[in-house]
Amino acid sequence: MEDICGKLDQILEEYLNLISEYQGQWKQYSKEAESGFFQLAHSKYIMGHSRLSQDQYDGRMQANTQVLISPNTDSKTNKDSWIQFTLMSGHLDDSMNAENNMSSSSLRRRATHEFEKKEKSDMENNEKPLIKRRTTDPLNWFGVLVPPSLRESQRHFKQGLTSIINIINLRNEIINKEAEYQVLKKEKKKLIEINKKEQELKKEKEKLIEINKKEQELKKEKEKLIETNKKELDDNNIK
Repeated sequence: MEDICGKLDQILEEYLNLISEYQGQWKQYSKEAESGFFQLAHSKYIMGHSRLSQDQYDGRMQANTQVLISPNTDSKTNKDSWIQFTLMSGHLDDSMNAENNMSSSSLRRRATHEFEKKEKSDMENNEKPLIKRRTTDPLNWFGVLVPPSLRESQRHFKQGLTSIINIINLRNEIINKEAEYQVLKKEKKKLIEINKKEQELKKEKEKLIEINKKEQELKKEKEKLIETNKKELDDNNIK
């Protein structure tokens, strides 16, 4: 019982910390999104609405940032507990936390290794070598000398994307913690029921012991009365 109560307290503490971090990430995202849209509006004011619109987008554009979806394995149970999202891009801002950088870098190395292996195999099979796709900065679509406010807007939106990924991961972890808490709560309830039954059995056993004890006392008193009556009969016969 004490072990389960200790685990419940620990999970509840972790749950509250995750909630606090979750709220902090939402505030961070709101701040980045607000700054990003403000800088974007300022850029449109400087460049003109026609020079900063969807008409300037490159139709061949591809995403420079990708999201890798992978199961998060619990170190205690060695089982997949919840889904984790990881950003994979060479254009992310350096303000990402160390944990995301470590996981992203290891995943990027693995993805790069697999891509290079596939590319080498394709080059051996084909006569013409493959041409690597060149990733360009989307800001170049709007000219070479773009205003600093547009670059600031891009930076804020990139940081906001990092916050969104963190929010999703925290949400999944919070749901997992809620599930763990409910499981332990059910186990605690079962233990309480078992202890309650044990206490009831113990009380019944104590009652039976008391009844047996009273029966023994009554038996002894009965034997004493029999002995007393026997002596009285003997004394009367002698007289």
